Amino acid sequence: MSNLQSKSDALYSQVRQDILALHLEPGAPLRLSALSDLYGLGLTPLRECLNRLSAEWLVVPEHNKGFRVAPLSLADLLDLERSRSTIEGALFAEAVACGDEGWEARVVGSFHHLSKIPFPSVLHAEDELELWAKRHEAFHDTLISAAPSVWMQRFRAMLNDQLHRYHLYIQTGLRDLSHSQPGTANPAADAFSQAMALEPHQALYDVALSRDTQAAPAVFQAHSNLSIQAFEQLVALLPDATDSHATQTGTKTYDHSL
Repeated sequence: MSNLQSKSDALYSQVRQDILALHLEPGAPLRLSALSDLYGLGLTPLRECLNRLSAEWLVVPEHNKGFRVAPLSLADLLDLERSRSTIEGALFAEAVACGDEGWEARVVGSFHHLSKIPFPSVLHAEDELELWAKRHEAFHDTLISAAPSVWMQRFRAMLNDQLHRYHLYIQTGLRDLSHSQPGTANPAADAFSQAMALEPHQALYDVALSRDTQAAPAVFQAHSNLSIQAFEQLVALLPDATDSHATQTGTKTYDHSL
């Protein structure tokens, strides 16, 4: 691999991570000259980078205006959640049907790790929430790891990247709201805590180990519906991120007008 290609790949990885982490704000214009100053590379690799990210729907092209970070909206969030539910539910059913004893052992281990950490409040416990999120992700990854469909696994990974921005935006926004308007976010946060509690995950665990292929789709859908309903309540409390740059997450700063 050439040095230029290595730099281009590193640039793509960095910009992609900055978008997923909300360091580049949803809806923000991506001016090439400003990005060149920010990342220290020329215009050609930046154009290639933004075209790659456009193919992943993390940035959107604008006619005669270059690119913009993909905005956030409630409709898009719900579409992503339902799409992820459909694909991951199908993968779960496949895994239940195809998993071997090694898969069962990994499911037991990942559920055990998840069960050791009660779901923390999204309003206050940032460090604890990050640890819980890693174990939660590991449990879901393990549940579907025995599914043979490579393409559905790829689609799920893409949807998870998109949803990561939304989840981070919601968590950050609710923490800000809890400081500015104490008590306002509590009902929605409680609904989210119920959706993310151990009991719904226990149901998935039981179906996996009992190899109940008929029950698997319905149980997964019920679990997903709880999450979707909770996200609807959470997002209703937050500023619209479709056009505004409302996040406060250590955003990288550069002159959008350049």
